[in-house]
Order: sequence, then C-alpha cells, then structure tokens
Amino acid sequence: MGEGAERARLAIAATLFVAIVLAACQPIAALAASPTGSTAHSVTALTVASGRHADPELEALLPTTLGGVALTIESQAGTDLATQSAPFDAFLASLGKTRADFSLASAYSQGGLEAEVGAWRVKGADPALLLPGFKAAVQASSTTPLTQVEETLAGRAVTRIGDPGQLTQGPLYVVVRGNALLFVQTTERALAEEAMGKLPE
Repeated sequence: MGEGAERARLAIAATLFVAIVLAACQPIAALAASPTGSTAHSVTALTVASGRHADPELEALLPTTLGGVALTIESQAGTDLATQSAPFDAFLASLGKTRADFSLASAYSQGGLEAEVGAWRVKGADPALLLPGFKAAVQASSTTPLTQVEETLAGRAVTRIGDPGQLTQGPLYVVVRGNALLFVQTTERALAEEAMGKLPE
C-alpha cells in the first residue's frame, strides 16, 4: 500500500463530513477533513472499517470511478462506529434519531486521488432537517468559521461548505436525496463536478 493511501486509512475519522473517519479505515467519503488550523476533528470523521458492506443500497448511490480511477466502496452501520463525536451525536438527536438509525458509505481511491465521495443515511429522518443539521454539525466540529453557500455544480443546486483553504481536504459539496446526504470533498473543482454529476438526483 502506498504511503498516501496508508496515511488516509490511518488518519480520517470525521467525515461529513466534516470530519473524517479514520482509524485504520478509509475516510468515509465524506466528507471532510479537519479544518485548516483547527485542532478539532471534523464531523465527517466517522470511521468505516475496510471491507465492510453494511448498507449495499447506500453504496449503490456512489460512483465506481472518478478521474479515471476505480474507487473502493464500503459502508458501515452507525452502531458499529467507534468514532466519538459530540457534534455527530447532536446531529442525530436533532432528528430524533440515534446511531441505530444511521449508516454511511464511502467511495475512495487507495492511490493519490484527491477526492472522496460519501453518503449518510438516517432512516425515518425528515429530509428538510438533514441539511441544516449537517451544516450545524460540520461547523460545530470546526474551530474556524466555515463559509456556507448555495451554488450550482454539474447542473444541480448544491450546498458548499468551506472556501478553499478552510478545510484541509477542500470544500465539501452536499445534496439531500430522500433520507440521505450525498457529498463530495475535494480541492479540485473538476473532480467535484464529475462526482456530483454521477450522484443520483
């Protein structure tokens, strides 16, 4: 395994973004990385253990390739997450849910692709509350005020969290689909466009 891939597996733990989930696991698409200059873990730092496929239906929403690179796709149930995150648990509580209602999936490259794609599903959650709760959780995971704007990416309306430089892995682009949050995080706008274009509407 290359040094970059190994570092990713050992360092991401809070995705949602955006904190990244790393603990000998791949960042769950997530979402996201620790904010630049921040000592706090990002919300998207939830860890997905390698080789797990707890939610195949959620995995099916994610692209299998990005930037000409084949992606590894995995998923995990919320009850199996070892990551401790107060903002994440507050996010679920705001929806009237617990980790038993949650699952996440991640699509990532074990090489040097600077992008991650992920999905968070909260069974039975009100779709209208998902994005506000997610944005609050991501901001609560950061010691840096994060820019949050609505923009168009790949022809669809998305929410961008973070300006270039605010999150170490780049801006986080998020959309809601039913009871799931779909997102891509990358420093490269072209990869964000491609990934968002491959996510279902």
